Amino acid sequence: MARLRLKTMGLLMALAIVGIACTRPTPSTSTGTDCRTITHDLGETEVCGQPQKVVTIGPNLLELLLALEVQPIAHAEYFPFPTRQFDQPDQQIPYLGKYLTGQPDNVGTAESPSLEAIAKLKPDLILADSIKNKDEYKLLSKIAPTLLFDYSGAGSAWQPDLKALGQALQKTEKATAVTAESQRQVAKLKQDLQPIVAKDPKVLLLLSEQLSQGVRLETANSACGALLEDVGFQVMVPAALSQSQEPSHVISLESLTNLDMDWILIEGFSSQNLDKTSNPEEQQIKAIKTEWSENAIAQSLPPSKEGKVYFTPVYLCHALLGPIGTEIFLSDLYQQLSLSKIKTSRMPTRFKY
Repeated sequence: MARLRLKTMGLLMALAIVGIACTRPTPSTSTGTDCRTITHDLGETEVCGQPQKVVTIGPNLLELLLALEVQPIAHAEYFPFPTRQFDQPDQQIPYLGKYLTGQPDNVGTAESPSLEAIAKLKPDLILADSIKNKDEYKLLSKIAPTLLFDYSGAGSAWQPDLKALGQALQKTEKATAVTAESQRQVAKLKQDLQPIVAKDPKVLLLLSEQLSQGVRLETANSACGALLEDVGFQVMVPAALSQSQEPSHVISLESLTNLDMDWILIEGFSSQNLDKTSNPEEQQIKAIKTEWSENAIAQSLPPSKEGKVYFTPVYLCHALLGPIGTEIFLSDLYQQLSLSKIKTSRMPTRFKY
């Protein structure tokens, strides 16, 4: 089986290389004056002209591209889809599908992109993840200039990557404006959340697909944990983990029964993704919602008894860590926590087309 797998991988790589040799566009339309060197996680890459045909490998890169008001010609999503194109992206790509104006080609998954399919499209820029796609970097670079970024983790790590991408796309001013507006929006949402923070400051942040498969406790060092702390909440952990610098820990529900907390936020996900669904975001938390309501230990926790357990798709906290995802996460959280009837949009208006 291992030999067969290696042989298959080798064949696919060979096919990709053949396709690359035949299809990579020549930079004949560029001059030395409109080329620039872009620094990214795996080094430096020269980009010439203003790229028009951009491929994104992973939703984190798609988010940055859309924030700069650029549409991709192809995309590789976290979940596999059987269709050649994202023909109904708002039903196939959580959150970001609403921003797509066309039907980008489906070029595999974020962890296993199809190099042959990408090469056939003759892109002039490829955006990929420096952790998931580092092994494909050399081959991707033979197809087109390739930039690899990874802004996972806490804080505003996406901002330098957006700046670099803005340089590559000749949208430096737009990147600066997006960063400034994101900071303004976070400050506004922080102010809106202050009455809630004052009343219920202590939050327990969990992640799970199914309780029977285990639960992870996320700390203030995780992406959404950092956001919660940025707006004033205190992300709670057991005393034994108080000095940990890790973003998350596997934990049992039993160990949480004595933890001081005002409310719980659960990041849910489903690995059984459908081809199309009218609400891909809700699908991600459906199973964990049901399990939580039926689990005796979960229901014994004070926030469960008080109706203060809330859910968010893990997609927001682990895939969309940039300006769009940040605003959606905090706006969604405000809507869930707010005692008023104020309704907030899941779609930040400044990113609409």
